[in-house]
Amino acid sequence: MITISATIHDIAKRVGIATSTVSRALNGSYGVHPNTIAKVQKAAAELGYVPNLGAKQLVTRKSGLVGVFVPEFDYESIRDADDVLPSVRKALRLYHKDMLIFSVPFYDYQPNSLNEWVQMRNLEGCLFLQPFSKEHLIMKEALKLKIPSVNLGSSLGPKCSLVASDDYEGGKMAGTFLAAQGHCIIGYVDGPVGLDICKERYRGFCEGLHSAGVEHDAALVETGNFSGASGRMAAAALLQKSSQLTAICCANDLMAMGVLLELYNNSISVPEDISVIGYDGTFFSEYTTPPLTTVRHNYESIGNRAADLLVELMNGGSGKSVRYMPRLIIRDSVGKPNRKD
Repeated sequence: MITISATIHDIAKRVGIATSTVSRALNGSYGVHPNTIAKVQKAAAELGYVPNLGAKQLVTRKSGLVGVFVPEFDYESIRDADDVLPSVRKALRLYHKDMLIFSVPFYDYQPNSLNEWVQMRNLEGCLFLQPFSKEHLIMKEALKLKIPSVNLGSSLGPKCSLVASDDYEGGKMAGTFLAAQGHCIIGYVDGPVGLDICKERYRGFCEGLHSAGVEHDAALVETGNFSGASGRMAAAALLQKSSQLTAICCANDLMAMGVLLELYNNSISVPEDISVIGYDGTFFSEYTTPPLTTVRHNYESIGNRAADLLVELMNGGSGKSVRYMPRLIIRDSVGKPNRKD
């Protein structure tokens, strides 16, 4: 038996408003009162209304799709998507938008791919996760295409908003905290060369130390690629460089986990012998041994704001820049230095 679905005419009759208003309410268009939207949604649920997406696209010429571009690496890595996308998804649902996720090779991106994806999928807007930033070709293409976009890295333009964590202040928090504990000889495990987020985190870290009267020795910097394996190798190199280290600061949590493993394998206790601090505040950092002190992004606010600004751009708005302050999560991996002879 075939069941005939309810139509917007049925909803309009139930609520007592025009079908055009019902259509705008269901499509999440601007200018419809929240109370009206709530009534329409309630009536639609009661009547068992199921939208015909094909018909909707023919009428509105809009797909309701937002492309989310996640960087892909050949080595182990942590995806910000795991932490930020849940809030983005919830916020976009309020506007009746769906996400289409693209996993994009960070170092092997093929020129003009963005234009093809936008056209093939009829994307209404794009969200680019870090470390995609203004230096990356995909962001340069987004700015050129003038597709409504939000970047969680560093790109900003007439049709591109920037929503990001303040990495300078986050790095400063880490440096200030270590200096307050009494640490002076500190190793630093940096991320890939050239990335804005890495530059800002280290710059802030040095300023945090400087404000406490401590100058960081640039010779005690090792570069990783955000993977745990690179953190482990960096820790080994730092231990070879100095037997006086009392702390190691890392540009992300996964490298900090590699540092913890290398210290463990060398029978070095954390934090009794060497303190370790990470960055990003990923969900698993609480479950390392010992639990990792880290700087956590305000993922929820970043995700919500990114969705709001993207929809604003899709409705004719212009690009804006918003930064959120991260916060220091103090756990058991940092302590007072045990002065070495």
